[in-house]
Amino acid sequence: MSAAKQVSSRLSASIASATAAAASEVLATNAPKSVLSIPTMVRYGPIPISELSREEEKGRGPPGAAILQLGATRRIFVLQPTLTQKEMDGLAYRIQMLMKNTSLNSILLANHLETDGNKLEILPISAVELDQDLDDKALFGDEFDIASQSLNGESKEWLVGCGYDARQVLGMDKRSREKLLSSMMKLSRAVKGSTASNLEPEKDQFVSKIPFISVPHGLLSDGGYALAMGSYVLATSESRFRIMNPLRGLSLDPIGLSYMLPRLGWEFQQPSANYPVGSVLALTGFDADASDMVETGLATHFMDSIGKLGSLERALASIAPYEQQRLIKEPAKRYGDNVQNRFKTDINARYRNVAIAGLMHSVSAYDAMGQELLTPSDEIAALAEEDPSLVLEADRAQFLGDRSSTLLNVAVTFKHVFEVETSLEGIMERMREYAGAEARNEEETEFVNLAKDILNGMEAQSPLALSATYKLMQIGKNGNESLDSCMKRERSVLLKLFDKDDFKNWAKSGAKEGEFRAWTHKCVKDVTKDEVEELFR
Repeated sequence: MSAAKQVSSRLSASIASATAAAASEVLATNAPKSVLSIPTMVRYGPIPISELSREEEKGRGPPGAAILQLGATRRIFVLQPTLTQKEMDGLAYRIQMLMKNTSLNSILLANHLETDGNKLEILPISAVELDQDLDDKALFGDEFDIASQSLNGESKEWLVGCGYDARQVLGMDKRSREKLLSSMMKLSRAVKGSTASNLEPEKDQFVSKIPFISVPHGLLSDGGYALAMGSYVLATSESRFRIMNPLRGLSLDPIGLSYMLPRLGWEFQQPSANYPVGSVLALTGFDADASDMVETGLATHFMDSIGKLGSLERALASIAPYEQQRLIKEPAKRYGDNVQNRFKTDINARYRNVAIAGLMHSVSAYDAMGQELLTPSDEIAALAEEDPSLVLEADRAQFLGDRSSTLLNVAVTFKHVFEVETSLEGIMERMREYAGAEARNEEETEFVNLAKDILNGMEAQSPLALSATYKLMQIGKNGNESLDSCMKRERSVLLKLFDKDDFKNWAKSGAKEGEFRAWTHKCVKDVTKDEVEELFR
């Protein structure tokens, strides 16, 4: 028997007892049973995945996510790109409870970064655990090389999250589909958090105190973006975002995308706020990279090296919890008197979470506000050979080069198409004209080729699903809409599209997104107004 297997077998009994104790504790607090689908551990060590699965889930593989205690923070490992209904529900509940816990300072979520992610048998190791005085490598030898599980794996395409497994929806009944989408809505709300001003007393019973930090090293598509709706989103060189549902015969997942996409750039007052970047994402299947995400506000910061994730974990583990982040001493209580602060005002509120915000800046190269977050020494080194009196502020070096966004460039180029045309058919007809134009120089050739790419992306999608997505976006941009109202509408439309032939035929075909073209309608023009209206009734 190998050393790793021997240790695994020795740990089995303790893991089983710990899991059983955790289950008893959860049920004693009247928490939903779904929380048991998301294992929570004080320390992983070399723990086999199989030891954390409940009996009814044996053989499914790794759970969708797992939570690790790291000092005053909680690290959520995303282990699977898709989550089951129970996992979404359980993760949402756990996040809600953690975000109101003032004995913590933050929640950090990132996907696992093993070199071989195809077969995950042992739970990932955090950077903090790598610092423990344990001779793990000597114990496990070459079979379990902790260093190789870190952040410098071979080049591969990373997939962070895409919500649920769309093909599994085909075999679900109506009630199961409703529960699946409702759990997705819960998860997106939990990650986004609640404040005292937007609480609904009959539904929400918590106020978020601590920030939620996401580091998506790879692709987030459709409902998977629910994991990046928190306080901070640190994009990396591999981060991407894409809407893929119309390629499956489906519209937007119910996380409020029809509300967020028309308002991209607003939060940070970015140039992208003036252009139809959201429409390009929703209607064309555009694959947004890290630069696109930061320049539109889909991400708040850009972290230039995923290797900094370890530093981020260590720093978060050492920062004081929310309740201890204070500079002003609380009013003294004399002789049992408690009238000094009778309004229960948090006099230290302005100082809480400040350290976390500073840490986000320290691990990032730049943020969505347009700031390049560099140390003074960087600037001194760059200007060492310049006469400071001759260097104007506007002429200072751009240390990271000119920041650019292909998504923003596309939206600027075709703004008149997406904003002037009043129908989806009109947009596609205009793009068809540009794609068929004769180019006379290099610049026009680039323009025509770009139009062809956009048109091909739109024509590859289900005409009915694309029409539904277009209408969701048109309604969602209205000033009287809210994130919640858009979520509910997205859910209603999606449930009806689950029953349409486009989705059923795609799911049965086994074809990848973009390869299936046997849609019910040949083109958007063939989709009638009544067919679209029926989805919104």
